[in-house]
Amino acid sequence: MLASVFIAVYLAASPQPTQGQEAVSNCRLARPYLTDSQTALSAHDPSGAVEKLNRAVAVDPRCTDAHLLLGLTEFQRGDVAKAILHYRQAVKLNPRSYSAHYDLALAYLKEKKLPLARIELEQAVALDPKQADAAYDLGIVLLEMGQPAAALRPLRRAHALTPERPDVSFNLVRAGLEAGQLEEARQAAKQAPAGLASDFQWNAALGQQFLKHAQPSDALPYLRAANAAHPDDAGVRNQLATAYLASRQPDAVWELIKAPATAEENYLRASAFYQAHRFTDADAESDAALTLDPQNPKVMLLRVRLLQRAGQQQAALEMAQKTSALVPDWDEPHYLAGISYYFLRHYTEARKSLVRAFELNPKSATAVFMAALASGNEGQPREAERYLRRAIALQPDNARFHCHLGILLMRLNEYAKAEQSLKRAAQLKPEYALPHYELGKLSVNSKQWKEASQQFESTIAADPGFTSAYYQLARVYTRLGESEKAERMLAEFKKLHQKENDDTAAVEEDAKSESD
Repeated sequence: MLASVFIAVYLAASPQPTQGQEAVSNCRLARPYLTDSQTALSAHDPSGAVEKLNRAVAVDPRCTDAHLLLGLTEFQRGDVAKAILHYRQAVKLNPRSYSAHYDLALAYLKEKKLPLARIELEQAVALDPKQADAAYDLGIVLLEMGQPAAALRPLRRAHALTPERPDVSFNLVRAGLEAGQLEEARQAAKQAPAGLASDFQWNAALGQQFLKHAQPSDALPYLRAANAAHPDDAGVRNQLATAYLASRQPDAVWELIKAPATAEENYLRASAFYQAHRFTDADAESDAALTLDPQNPKVMLLRVRLLQRAGQQQAALEMAQKTSALVPDWDEPHYLAGISYYFLRHYTEARKSLVRAFELNPKSATAVFMAALASGNEGQPREAERYLRRAIALQPDNARFHCHLGILLMRLNEYAKAEQSLKRAAQLKPEYALPHYELGKLSVNSKQWKEASQQFESTIAADPGFTSAYYQLARVYTRLGESEKAERMLAEFKKLHQKENDDTAAVEEDAKSESD
């Protein structure tokens, strides 16, 4: 019946020739066969319809309608290759036929030939900008080809033409997120048909999209609405819990999942406890999750983090290696193995694991940063510098990365460059103690005692427990002739019961902060 409707439409609107183009047949000779093909299709006889349409082409090869209808019938019979041949012939006969370009695009899509489908859809949209389907399909093709920014324009057009369509609204949100146009995605979600506000599937799908693109705060209202509509849906409930975790709301996870019944639910509760620094509770929940699912990689990695925090680096390393064997292409097990190797002072193995993690996830600035620290401890400062600069390229505003580059450059006696990096770190994060301390040491090296005292004072103001700063400041006050202050700083240093000049410990502790 659908084919019969299409035939009637084609017969009522035969393509017209355009100026400068050879005249297209008016299908006078073929028309009886076209009518007979419609009768055959109405009688559920596609083979008979094809036979009649082939006769139509035989008596009038330039009849565009005949080729279009043959393409349609072959497409519905599943012979897409033959359909494409007929559609292409229709396009050749009448390049300004919207139907020919659009139907050819659909056939190419069936064959998963996206670049060819894109060309035909662009032609169809240009020929008839008021056809929402062509604009929408073009947007979807561009999305599938990994060009979300280009997809936005046709999707906006489709939305303007058919604002009531949920699929258009959803994919406009999707394109905005994939293109990094967060505000456009938010607006598209808000402008969706009003009836969708209480729709379970709509809210779940939107929440998942925002969560997938690391926008948990935007995901929360949609996932909450979906969870309210179907509180028994475990998948949506767990996604809501994941969004709460990503939004740093661990208490909301405990409230949502009060009686865990699956490994996933135990894992989510354990992650919430870990986030809240309730490590004993996190340990118990992760044990329960592993009992239910002993080879769940996510749970295993949470156990790795708990073991690392407890100082059990060897056990953490073994668990990370087991996880890596289960999911060799996941960067996180390699990263955590590298962290344990690092704190076991196996720096070569640490660097190898961290570099592998970075290969698997080239956006992981932390992995390449820790690889830099491992390289530095291996005695390969230039390689360490190269890794640090890659980390900074990924996160230009990370004060810790600039600080450690400055420390490395100091060790290479490149004091001017070191000072530049350390000042950048202090500028980015004034409350960060370590760059002030290292700048103080640079000032001592150049005998700028007043500047050194200011930097060490800033260190202590930022971190009153930074023991070495008291010792260094006592020495500087002595140089400045401020003996009373020097004695007070030295007394404070001794009270903290730390060894003199524990610079390495300070740097190691700072590295640990980045790896957590």
